[in-house]
Amino acid sequence: MALESALVLPLLVFLVLGIIQLTVLQQAKIMTEYAAFSAARAGIVWNGNNERMHDAAVVSLLPTMGRTDDVLHLAATWERYRLLDLVFRNLPWNVPVPATIEGAPLRGLVRVDAISPTQFSGADAIWNLRDGSSWKELDFDGANTYPEDPRLDSHFDTFLNSERADAAQDLYRKANILTVRVRYWYELRIPFASWIIFLAWYAWNAHVTLRGAIDRPTLDRSASMANRTTDVEGLEGLGQGLSSPTGFPTLYRSEMQVLWSLAAGRGLTAGRRRYFLPLTATYSMRMQSNFYRKWLMHSEPAR
Repeated sequence: MALESALVLPLLVFLVLGIIQLTVLQQAKIMTEYAAFSAARAGIVWNGNNERMHDAAVVSLLPTMGRTDDVLHLAATWERYRLLDLVFRNLPWNVPVPATIEGAPLRGLVRVDAISPTQFSGADAIWNLRDGSSWKELDFDGANTYPEDPRLDSHFDTFLNSERADAAQDLYRKANILTVRVRYWYELRIPFASWIIFLAWYAWNAHVTLRGAIDRPTLDRSASMANRTTDVEGLEGLGQGLSSPTGFPTLYRSEMQVLWSLAAGRGLTAGRRRYFLPLTATYSMRMQSNFYRKWLMHSEPAR
């Protein structure tokens, strides 16, 4: 009876705590999606300003970091975020992502990656810009929408015949869609379950199989549920990261190493293990103000 209890009890405890942690994690994922919406909404009316988008995303995510139901709790949660964000910016991420763009941070708890519009060869001609390569903003409604602009004449045929292709204007309209991706370092906080969920996620990313009891995981292929010790240190350095077809990668390999260091009690508070997972969400909206060139983050060939 004692043996059966020793084998089953950790699993039951994990099931209860795991359900709580996964429920809170799902709520944080929904809030990340809302943060992406808020960032895009701020960006379309603030000329693609990454700083404004970052602030909008952070405000949307504050409820996942603490209470925000009154002014005092909101201020305390904001201060908690600010201090943790400052520490995160100075961790040894070792990634090619710039620290800031025009003063807006890109290496803290929250990163807003404007993956569209992008700069590409021939953009100045396609976007019908009067100042050529020296343009500073892109008219969201386009030069060809003004009757006094002679360039409008060449598009009357396609205006009257909607089935006729107009590649330049199609690309122009595509360029005026702001697409942002928010990445949020979410901290797992439920005891025991946080460690197990983080470890399982890390092992999945490293393409490594965990064995042994749920409270005593090991990389030893010969281990059974009756194993006595935990041995997962071999996972360090094996994280692969997460690529992305556009914009910055969701997760660099070097960032996986930093996450492991935090989980091992190194980096933030010596001896205290803290577990973070990257949550991401993408949202697109059409610009309602002129996009400023200085906020361009990526380049790609014209298509």
